[in-house]
Amino acid sequence: MSKKKSREAIKKIKILSVFFIAIAVILVLLLVYKIIINKGDYYKLDSRIDKINNSVEFQNSSYETMGWLRVQGTNLDLPIVRSDMEEGFPVELESFGWSENSDNKFHNNIRINGHNIFNLSKHPKLKSDLFQRFEELMNFMYYDFAKNNKYIQLTIDGKDYIYKIFSTGLVSPTEKTLFPHSDDIDKDDFKEYKERLDKLNFYNYDVDVNENDKLITLSTCTRFYGADNKYEFYVTARLLREDEKIDNYKVTKGSNYKKVEEVLKGDDDNEESNA
Repeated sequence: MSKKKSREAIKKIKILSVFFIAIAVILVLLLVYKIIINKGDYYKLDSRIDKINNSVEFQNSSYETMGWLRVQGTNLDLPIVRSDMEEGFPVELESFGWSENSDNKFHNNIRINGHNIFNLSKHPKLKSDLFQRFEELMNFMYYDFAKNNKYIQLTIDGKDYIYKIFSTGLVSPTEKTLFPHSDDIDKDDFKEYKERLDKLNFYNYDVDVNENDKLITLSTCTRFYGADNKYEFYVTARLLREDEKIDNYKVTKGSNYKKVEEVLKGDDDNEESNA
């Protein structure tokens, strides 16, 4: 073999070597990324059992702490209370949500409400020092927020549970009465629940949901469509299945979101002064 051919052969070997090394590096990086995501680093469970045990109880209180709620990307990291008394909750309690369930146990249909006092407008704020309750739940009105924040953590009955969000939308007072409200919904009610959630959903979540899943729904009030149009804002998620990973699943805009985007383009007329 001539020296020229030898040099060309060596050059080709070097080019191929660089190419295969680059491919190997890319594959390793992809593997590392997949491992990190699958380990749950996208959302890390941080137990709130101690917080429940240490929750402040007011003297002569008519409520009891039944759980703790944490919502990814928000300041919703607060106690969930329940009351059997007509007078409800003490005025001393500021940061909390309340359960619609009949007891403090885990059920396949957990329903939690919270006040929205300072974030009622058609252009919700993402952050404010005034937000102590469920105001930041309205962050899910924004696609850029929803596609990056997808998990709800509920601590109840001595355990921490992780849920994957699969539905976000606005519900009118009439529509709310049509949703099943039992603690443990059967398969027929589950199908109806899911169908109603699909109809109002702003986004397309890449989350499989079936009748064997356990749900949590968070809700708060809003005047997104004006002061005379009282809607509730729903964020619904299903329990992470056994052996299922905490992953960064895909979220895209749905057809219902077009109307939301049109409203969001309007003036920022926050109604804090009218709260």
